[in-house]
Amino acid sequence: MKRAIKEGKTPKSPYIQKPYLVSCYGFKINGMLLSIPIGNRKYINIILNHHTQQILSDKSFKVKSFVITPDSISLGIQKEVEEIKCDNTIGIDRNLRNVTVGNHEKVIMYDMEDLPKITYRTKKITSSFKRNDHRIRQKIYSKLGNRRARRIKQFLNRISKDIVSKARESNSIIILKDIKGIRKLYRKGNGQGNKHRGMMNSWPFYELQRQIQYKSAWEGIPIRFVSPVRTSILCPICGNRTRKDAEQHRQVWCSSCKRMMDRDVVAAMNISYKGLQRFCNPSCDASEAMKGNLRMPVILRVDASKLGLKA
Repeated sequence: MKRAIKEGKTPKSPYIQKPYLVSCYGFKINGMLLSIPIGNRKYINIILNHHTQQILSDKSFKVKSFVITPDSISLGIQKEVEEIKCDNTIGIDRNLRNVTVGNHEKVIMYDMEDLPKITYRTKKITSSFKRNDHRIRQKIYSKLGNRRARRIKQFLNRISKDIVSKARESNSIIILKDIKGIRKLYRKGNGQGNKHRGMMNSWPFYELQRQIQYKSAWEGIPIRFVSPVRTSILCPICGNRTRKDAEQHRQVWCSSCKRMMDRDVVAAMNISYKGLQRFCNPSCDASEAMKGNLRMPVILRVDASKLGLKA
């Protein structure tokens, strides 16, 4: 498993003429120095900061490459990770305005209302730009687009970090829905409005999946995918089909259990049960996996924008 450590600003050197330098050959880590060969048996020595030195003091890490830019230097490190044997699962249901994670014991709903707002504000600013200069317009659009991407990645980084840490604590396999090709549902000509298609096509569901995948691989936590079929319409307690509530769009009603449930909580629990059946208890069916758990779990609601922030 590979990962990158980002350094601070690099000293200016006459030997580094290009705007960036990538290499995985010939360099050495000599204590607090990164030694880069420049020819004729000569080296450039760059002092590593304290954080990087502390990480590299762990002998299980191996530095495989480095990348130098005008503002920073990144080291690519590698370590051998064995996959953890897990006896439980947690299901993840990704939605536009929340991410629901949990199983029959506990469900956590991460509020993501800020993400559509970030995208909407960026589009509103770009649409208000009236100057008829293609070069300036392209520069401003690029700046605002990069800012939006950084804010979204930082936001999702907090959620994915919290999800992986909870999976590590509970010794659970992370189960995701396989929703490849979902963008085809929001193509032009499908009978949907421009605003709805734009909102759904800006949904960063894959970026969250990517971050969860590499962080779980770094910790040795298994991650698996299941089919999304009927995960939101079957009652996780009794297995019967639920009905949508006409007044509350995100709520479903189970006539057998006489209970109103949140659709996202139902989906997360069913995803977890599917993973439990397929990857932890392959010899039994889903109904057997649910026996003894005929109750609704504890549901926690978390403001994702405040995760990892110190008061």
